[in-house]
Amino acid sequence: MMPFRHILVPLDGSELAEKALAPAGQIATAIGPQTGASHTDPAGEPARLVLLRVVSPLALLAADPILYDEMIRMSIDEAKAYLAVTAMALGDTPATVETVAVSGSPADAIVQYAEEHGIDLIVMSSHGRTGSSRWVYGSVAEKVMHHAPCATAIIRAHVSVGIFQNKKILVPLDGSELAERALGPALALAGAVQSDVLLLRMVAGREPLPETMTPAGDRVEAALNAADTEERAEAEAYLQRIHARHDNDHLFFDVQATAGDVADAIVSYADAHHVDLIVISSHGRSGIGRWLHGSVAEKVLRGANCATLIVRHQP
Repeated sequence: MMPFRHILVPLDGSELAEKALAPAGQIATAIGPQTGASHTDPAGEPARLVLLRVVSPLALLAADPILYDEMIRMSIDEAKAYLAVTAMALGDTPATVETVAVSGSPADAIVQYAEEHGIDLIVMSSHGRTGSSRWVYGSVAEKVMHHAPCATAIIRAHVSVGIFQNKKILVPLDGSELAERALGPALALAGAVQSDVLLLRMVAGREPLPETMTPAGDRVEAALNAADTEERAEAEAYLQRIHARHDNDHLFFDVQATAGDVADAIVSYADAHHVDLIVISSHGRSGIGRWLHGSVAEKVLRGANCATLIVRHQP
């Protein structure tokens, strides 16, 4: 069954925030309704696409409750009108489109709505414009990513490649069960759009030792080479086991070594292989091949030149 049937798109009225609309529509189109599903099966129903606009309270007017309430009412009405027009642009999307306008703190309101209304995917732009009702990456989008009860797809402002344009989805794995949580959603989306899925495992690389003529130096070099070979073989065997679990002609795997930053290496790999979506878990374990939440996943998000879908671990 598809993991994402209830999709939330937070909007702030800016063109940059609206960059999330097309990817959200593409995902909604890809996931439903599913062919052959029965009328009692949720997969037989259209996806639900909710456009949410949050009106921020005007702190300066809080001293005058009557004026404050009137300004909020006018802002809500304006937001509803904007959402109605925006929803019309999604008329060809085979999804149930809903529009909702609420007042509150943007990040808190988005997370609360997702929690209370069964949202399983939030798709949002990495930032909007500046100003009281415009969102800045590092603020609203980052708070939502950290606190949302569901997966979050972030479309950064500079991204020009479509979310399924090249039909290549990259899933970086570190050997942990937590990192593997990204595999199910990635395969489900890939199956819906006939996309390839690339499994990537990074191993530690190193610079060659300085040339030496001493026997001790040669032994050290040989030992390090043996360790590198063993680590790569272990990584390849791990990915082979993952691959063997799935009868999928569109599933591939690769092992790459890097002596530098893991996140940079993942982004460079995605660029070189024309990836249009990276699906990655929010955190893994510690160590050279294990990732820390707030480190690799977020660095990939910030550096990627394509859409990034963060699958959160729910304790």
